[in-house]
Amino acid sequence: MLKKNDQSNLSQFIEWTKLKVLIVDDQKSASTLLKSLLGNLNIHLINIANTYEEAIRYCMSNHYQLLLIDFHLDHALNGSELATLLRKKKLLAPDCGIIMISGDHSIEVILTTMTIEPDCFITKPITMAGLAKKITQVCVDCAQRQSIYQAMACHDIPQAIQLCKQLLRQNGHNHKIEALLLDLLIEQGDWEQAKRFTQLLHSQNPTHKITITEAQIAHHDGNIAQAIAILEQLIVSAPLCVEAYDRLSNYQQENKQYYDALETAERALKFTPSVSHRALQVAQLAADLGKTDHLIESGKTLATHLPIIDVNWIICFAEFTAIFEQHFFAQTSSKIQRQLLQQLKAIHQRAYNRLLPKQQPFLTTFGHITLGRFSLAQQQSLKAKRRLMVGLSSYFYTITKLPSVILAEALPPLIVLGETQIIAEIDNVLKLRDRFDGHSQNRLYALRQNTPLINGVQALVRELALANEDLNNGMQTRHTQNALLRYDDILIRYPYCSEAHLGRLQCLYQLNRLDEDNIKQSIQAVSIMPLPEKLELWRASLFEQLATRYAHPQQKNTVTSQLQRHQKYQLLASMLTENVDEHTAA
Repeated sequence: MLKKNDQSNLSQFIEWTKLKVLIVDDQKSASTLLKSLLGNLNIHLINIANTYEEAIRYCMSNHYQLLLIDFHLDHALNGSELATLLRKKKLLAPDCGIIMISGDHSIEVILTTMTIEPDCFITKPITMAGLAKKITQVCVDCAQRQSIYQAMACHDIPQAIQLCKQLLRQNGHNHKIEALLLDLLIEQGDWEQAKRFTQLLHSQNPTHKITITEAQIAHHDGNIAQAIAILEQLIVSAPLCVEAYDRLSNYQQENKQYYDALETAERALKFTPSVSHRALQVAQLAADLGKTDHLIESGKTLATHLPIIDVNWIICFAEFTAIFEQHFFAQTSSKIQRQLLQQLKAIHQRAYNRLLPKQQPFLTTFGHITLGRFSLAQQQSLKAKRRLMVGLSSYFYTITKLPSVILAEALPPLIVLGETQIIAEIDNVLKLRDRFDGHSQNRLYALRQNTPLINGVQALVRELALANEDLNNGMQTRHTQNALLRYDDILIRYPYCSEAHLGRLQCLYQLNRLDEDNIKQSIQAVSIMPLPEKLELWRASLFEQLATRYAHPQQKNTVTSQLQRHQKYQLLASMLTENVDEHTAA
């Protein structure tokens, strides 16, 4: 910290009347009171946001020096999540001071807040003297670090390191600047200098951060047992240092101490259940060890505390689902798999209840895609196809609205099934996006590496184009016959391809062939499910033609029953859509 006299002198240079402040609190009375207290400190450039949406809008159009944010914004989210989002979207300057406020003194709130490293934490009730002292300290500290952040913003790490050293020489110990210095040295790969500074700081002013850095250095030097011992000692003396648990769990996992790693990760999650990466760490370790109960509990915790402010919630849920999928397919008992699926549906429902209304349709779509993936892996291809089509149907006309993580989950099973029209739309959307989360990158990378799958679907597109060309030139019987041969050949390799089945039905109709088995098979493959617009129009026209042809009383066959089943489905789907539209309008 700064020496007392230095702090007092520097505080005189803070231009209080020019200090721009944003207060974020869902309680209007609390935010009004806080604004009044700030006014008494001669701070008048103040905006108040009562929702996280307002906070984002204010930050998009203003440059704030100070953010005062209540931890409990509403029942669905907290101030730590909002601060994380504002930083991630670069809506706050690096030197903007963040003061977290809470009337809740619980360990969970304090530790969750500390995860985002605010400049200050204030507990209610707030006094004038206490607020003035905290704001002064935060403004002075942020002003001190401003030049460091500017160098970092220019990617000039050596300059940032020199500035850290200079400030420490001038002003003495400062925990934040010391932590910045150590992180920058490690980022630059200067482990020797990091080691020297760590030893020096440990002898003069030991902190939890310095001890954790000692463990990092030991790990880098190949002394993983020593690194583990350092962190184990730290959490004995400082049992609330959650960052130490995170690193210890990772090192234990690397050292093949899997059960210890799981126990350590669960302790960290218990302290901070709303920190998603800790729930995912527990889930992964539990899945690796075959610990079903621990996996399910971590999923429930994640679903209850999903970070819902931006798209991160669906990324977290997709990552958990991938871990769950790993555990699901490791089971040899179909009974256990069914039980697991019920547990996943319960976690899905818990997440659905957590989400905002505008986010819930995305989870519904993701849920259908997930179940479709499971069905496909269990050789239930028609069931998988129906799940995928139902899930994506709300976005057939607006694929661009779907997050990349959902598109990345849907693409592989669609390719396996040969649904080329949706594949092309998704591919076009993804080509225009230049930023992907880690989970989507992994899914898409694995897909690109599957050369036979990619080559197969590219060949499918070419073969469908040739078959469709023959069909469209079907004024002569031989063209239609050629098209039929092509569609039949495609269906050997892609037995659920909608376009090939519709093409085959069209050929059989035009050739006036009563090939009941093939007609039944093709109707079944494209019925009782929504389809993209072009295929839907083709299906409607074709089914009407087939129904007319086979409507004769003497034609009592399975073709008629298949068409009737689809008509019932269409009627039910139409009624459900009308009910949803009426509910939305209401």
